[in-house]
Amino acid sequence: MSVLSVFDGSARALEIVKIVSRHEWSFLSQLLGRGDSTETRLPLPSVLCNLLTDLGPVYVKLGQLLSTRPDLLSDDYISALSRLQADVPPVAWKEVKPYLRRELGKPIDQCFAHFQSKPIAAGSVGQVYGATLPQGLKVAVKVLRPGIEDQVKEDGRLLRKIAALAASTSLGSQVDFVGLADQVLAALERELDFRIEAENTKRLQRCLEQSAFVPSGQLRLPHVVDNLSGQRVLVLEWIEGEPILTPAARTALKNGPGVEATTKALLGAFVEQYFVEGFFHADPHPGNLKVLSDGSVILLDAGMVGVFDPRTRANLLDLVLALINQDAARATDLLEQIAPPAQAVKVDRQHLQRQLDQLIASNFSKPLEELNFALFLANLLQLANRAGLRVPGTMGLFVKSVTNLEGVGCTLNPAFSFTGEMQPLVAQLLARSVMLPQERLMQFGLDLRNLSLDSPRQLSQLLRRFSSDDLTFALQLEGLESLRKTLDRLSQRVSLAILVAALLLSATLMASLAQQDLLRDVSEGLFIGANLFGLWLLVSLLRSNRR
Repeated sequence: MSVLSVFDGSARALEIVKIVSRHEWSFLSQLLGRGDSTETRLPLPSVLCNLLTDLGPVYVKLGQLLSTRPDLLSDDYISALSRLQADVPPVAWKEVKPYLRRELGKPIDQCFAHFQSKPIAAGSVGQVYGATLPQGLKVAVKVLRPGIEDQVKEDGRLLRKIAALAASTSLGSQVDFVGLADQVLAALERELDFRIEAENTKRLQRCLEQSAFVPSGQLRLPHVVDNLSGQRVLVLEWIEGEPILTPAARTALKNGPGVEATTKALLGAFVEQYFVEGFFHADPHPGNLKVLSDGSVILLDAGMVGVFDPRTRANLLDLVLALINQDAARATDLLEQIAPPAQAVKVDRQHLQRQLDQLIASNFSKPLEELNFALFLANLLQLANRAGLRVPGTMGLFVKSVTNLEGVGCTLNPAFSFTGEMQPLVAQLLARSVMLPQERLMQFGLDLRNLSLDSPRQLSQLLRRFSSDDLTFALQLEGLESLRKTLDRLSQRVSLAILVAALLLSATLMASLAQQDLLRDVSEGLFIGANLFGLWLLVSLLRSNRR
């Protein structure tokens, strides 16, 4: 893709060029093909954050997504990008009011007894207002920013082109820029539809209500006001609590269920989300965990969630158990199933297992209380990426969720050990058969049915080929390429040696039989040429032997 086709002269494209060149001209020159492709690098973490913030909500979302990919970026980038927030001024009320009226389908004063025209918070996608329902319930009203859909559409078009251009640099061989762009835009499309966040909120609430590890009411999400919520407006119960790591929240926890009981309930709820539901809150950072005066905890912002299919969920649970049991061989098998390599990539399984064995040994040689499980998982994904495995984006969300959860637990309770607390919880899940046994039994039945139906046909085909001499074995021998190159070099040198010998012989015959001066000169020229060829051949042989 040419540079001109990316920066197509549109006002937004020119604005992007201006912003990037102001922050990091060297990176832009690499994209334009002016830099040495072997030295392509990302801007420094702080510069990258400022750059993405100035570029707007689409690129802020790109940075937030990259903060969930420890398999792609180092810790300093992950730390900087995880704090990235869009610094955007709120849209004026005179623009929001008719927009909100249209989305509600009736006047605002008919829906709310009181509505604050000044936003409480303004983000890249929406703005939040305080309001009171006619029944007296305080609510938070989240409104999509007017014009954001068109901006995302235009920026998405340019982002895909920039990703295709970045894929041609040396970084493109390490990072799937096109895939990341698609993932960012898919996430933004979900965020632009508040109905998805409302459904996520209700689904997570159902998970908590059915949890075997969370006492009734100790952990919940805000209630959704369905009759006022829609695609561009989300109305939720207003939460008056304190962020979980503040002194006031700690006091409420101590006077209520207790700090240790709360950390266990939080971990139990998320263990069930990871391994039972396969649907989990991906961003439980301290600001999204509010503590009420009675010590109950409210989980906010269900906009970012992760989803595991049943097979991945089962493999992930088995992988965690294999890692805790320090079984590197089993963990290698499961890691390849969770993150299969690209079709043309050959993974050195023995090397991967040795590296995984070393990683497990270096981490589990210390007491469980000192083990940083989130960091261990991040290193595991980096190892998988270096080995040629394609780590799915949901695994990055899983690590982000674990990182936040482990950080909250350790800050609340210094004696908290994520791995130590998780091990008995997982054992309880298995002991109570909460792992949806009917689902696994159904999958086993389907696999057995397919095997019974396919096996006779496949066996019949195999016997027919045996009887008709039509059976062909395809063998693929590896490591022959270097042998072929060696034989090619050897044949070339033999040919040159034969040529040199022929020249010497011709020169000798012509010199002995020549009667004219011209023939003598030709024979001398052949003799000199043959000696030069012979000398060059000798030098090349000596050099190759040294290598």
